[in-house]
Amino acid sequence: MEGFMEVKSVAKEFKQYGQQQRRIKEYFDGEAFGRWAAISTGKGNNFAQRKLIEGRQEIHDCLMEWIEPLEGKSVLDAGCGAGFLSDHFAQQGAIVKGIDISTKMIAMAKERGQKNTSFEVCDLMSEKGEYDILVSMDVLIHYSLDDMPQLLSHVLGRARERAYISFAPSTAWFRFLKVIGEKFSGSSKTTSAYLHPIQDIERILNELGYKITRKKLVSNIIYNAVLVEIYPSKN
Repeated sequence: MEGFMEVKSVAKEFKQYGQQQRRIKEYFDGEAFGRWAAISTGKGNNFAQRKLIEGRQEIHDCLMEWIEPLEGKSVLDAGCGAGFLSDHFAQQGAIVKGIDISTKMIAMAKERGQKNTSFEVCDLMSEKGEYDILVSMDVLIHYSLDDMPQLLSHVLGRARERAYISFAPSTAWFRFLKVIGEKFSGSSKTTSAYLHPIQDIERILNELGYKITRKKLVSNIIYNAVLVEIYPSKN
């Protein structure tokens, strides 16, 4: 079968994936849960949270414009958090599964009981299902560039048609903004955050047999991310 399910195998072992998984779970299930629950519901109460909400809303609006039509499509929302994007996909006629490593975030998602959605506590590499479309928003920031080939190979392998992924791009300006952003939020309130050069992500995707067909940059002093639409390369 041609397309997304045919990805090249990547032999390179993860260097930091397991350790990062534990840190991320502890972070989102720990003292950060309340803040991210507020951000997810658009109720941030300080400057940093408001800028995060604004940036996330802008990139989510672009995603919803690009991803349609969704009627009858199966969608994997990988790193779904509290599941609000999953709800939007379901409202457009998709059948959606949301996964996240945070037990508390998944519990929050399940509370709403949106039709045509299911949620599971699961890390990226443990998900083995097949879907029409993959969405993974602001997840790659938690993982190093060394882990990207194997991580992207597995995650993109879940999708038969196309994928939408956002990540924090690395430039001199964005590295400066990251430092400023950490001063607003406090270093104790963040996990390890990796900025990835767009050209490196694009190179890895090309090596795996994919291409970026569209990209959108969203930037403010706190939230800086690029959304990419990904399709398999033509043979």
